[in-house]
Amino acid sequence: MKEIFELIKYSRALYDRHLVHASGGNTSVRVGEVVWITQTGAILGELTQAELSQVSLQGDLLAGGTPSKELGMHLAMYHARPEVGAVIHVHPTCAIAYSTLVPEPNLDSVPAYSAAFYVRAGQVPMTDYYPSGSDDLHHAVTELAPRYHAILLRQHGVIVGAGDMSQAMGVLEEIEQCCQVALFTSGKGAPLVEAQKAAIDQKMGRTWKK
Repeated sequence: MKEIFELIKYSRALYDRHLVHASGGNTSVRVGEVVWITQTGAILGELTQAELSQVSLQGDLLAGGTPSKELGMHLAMYHARPEVGAVIHVHPTCAIAYSTLVPEPNLDSVPAYSAAFYVRAGQVPMTDYYPSGSDDLHHAVTELAPRYHAILLRQHGVIVGAGDMSQAMGVLEEIEQCCQVALFTSGKGAPLVEAQKAAIDQKMGRTWKK
């Protein structure tokens, strides 16, 4: 199955590109009405099909071992955005470092230092800090998912929903790069101005609800 092959391929790539470490992070794809998600404790860099669970869109386990404790975040993306076919949640170093410097949660947290970032990721809100796997964390993502397909999680990482794993990886890498630029420039770099961002949004036919 193509979706499962890509889930494993890109999960391993996330580890190889140092976007996640140890047994952190989790990934999933939607195939019809079934979500295939990495199991608790799975190491993305060594992922095999045996370490995937199948769950319904309501969260019921259909096959496999215990799914990731972040299942709630994944389901929130699939429920909120019908176009989403893949979800990536990882712990990129620069994104986490940058999140510690943002004073408080907001709806446009990552500066758009490049047009490529804004085309792929657009506005990226940041949640407050919540414990990993907690109901509070999943609720925060659920609240934002209908309006944003990429979310920065304070002192935790990033979650991205996209059409497939390749697209989700592209969004994630753009976020990590802009967070790295922010760190390199001590936040003093010049991002795209509002008019430039609005022109991209208009061309793409999208709006960002506050």
